[in-house]
Amino acid sequence: MRKRVTVLTVGCKANFADSASIAKEAVAAGFDVVSSAEPTDVVIVNGCTVTLRADRDCRALARRARRDHPGATVVMTGCYAQGSPEAKESLPEIDHWIGIGDPGAIGSLLRRIGGSGRPEPHRISEHAADLLLGHRRTFLKIQDGCDFSCAYCVVPLVRGRNRSLPENEIVEKAAAAENDGARELVLTGIHAGLYGADRGERDALAGLVRTLLRETSRARIRLSSIEPMEVTDALLDAIAGSPRVCSHLHIPLQSGCDRTLSRMRRPYAARRFAEIAFRVAATLPDVQIGADVIAGFPGESEDDFEETVRFLAVVPVNYLHVFPYSARPGTESAKWPDDVSPGEKKDRVSRLLRIDGEKRAAFLRGQVGRVLEVLAESAHPGRRELSGTSGNYLEVTFRGESREAGELIRVRTTSLNGRGLAGEREDRDVV
Repeated sequence: MRKRVTVLTVGCKANFADSASIAKEAVAAGFDVVSSAEPTDVVIVNGCTVTLRADRDCRALARRARRDHPGATVVMTGCYAQGSPEAKESLPEIDHWIGIGDPGAIGSLLRRIGGSGRPEPHRISEHAADLLLGHRRTFLKIQDGCDFSCAYCVVPLVRGRNRSLPENEIVEKAAAAENDGARELVLTGIHAGLYGADRGERDALAGLVRTLLRETSRARIRLSSIEPMEVTDALLDAIAGSPRVCSHLHIPLQSGCDRTLSRMRRPYAARRFAEIAFRVAATLPDVQIGADVIAGFPGESEDDFEETVRFLAVVPVNYLHVFPYSARPGTESAKWPDDVSPGEKKDRVSRLLRIDGEKRAAFLRGQVGRVLEVLAESAHPGRRELSGTSGNYLEVTFRGESREAGELIRVRTTSLNGRGLAGEREDRDVV
């Protein structure tokens, strides 16, 4: 009987790509990949350490894994394992602690544990691995690491400097994923906009998008988070030049106050971010723009925060990811004495979340009546209903059959549906 492995993920889309790589290693070692609801022999927690909450989530998953699977081997890996080795002492539930500095360690461990089934002679595709993890979208990692030195961010300390994957390797993985049925390829990384910079290449991300469009024929392409200064004219031209590139960009802002941005060591002013956001909105039809915002950064005064609120009222951003500031050991800002009180952070987060809700609702209302290309991700067989993600990153629910999950389907939206939209199929043919 083949042994089983469960992979649990905390964090960003780059972590989802890493988890797919772990699933591929497990299959190659002779394991079956199963969900956390099923009996399993190994639980691997691929952790994140970008915030205190992410740390807590990693610890909670490890403890739950031990409770739910008392006989299983529990492994902690990812950024949390790399950045917090001292936490081993407080987590006896974990049998193996593997940082990301040794990329072959997970595979070696799984081979030592020994899947009792026959190892796969060939590695499975990224799409097949994502399906094993319950994802319909396929996450293609194009680079790792970061060359920025933001005062609050621990990621460069645990991930290292920018390292781009070879273009031919990415193209090969994309083609294999599409051949296996992938209908959306998410280009992701720790700092995806730096793709090619370590090789001295300029606008390499735009070139990669064009190459992938040329070397694939059906799957749409989505970009994950892109820093403001890396949204170049060449990249916008590449996105606008093909309907297969999703009209959606997530551009981290962090603050709309120049004084706070300067303290954060962010390499732009608020006005420059606004110029970029307006250019994106003018160039890409029906684009949805998202942004990260940190509430309560050390030294952020009430006036500084109000400046961010006023900025968000005018800039064409359609949703926010809001984070209360949390000090990360080893970062510059963790040593500063002027942290904002927890109560004030909570109040600021609440105000930003209200702004987020208003912006999301306004964008949704403007999308009613549009025809959107939707990747069917979840099936509700009892209701003969599907839900999925549009190219501009909206959740859309419509009538359909479970066999169509994973396909791109044209849907005319008809009404609001909670934080998403409901619609009707524009035609009976998949895209």
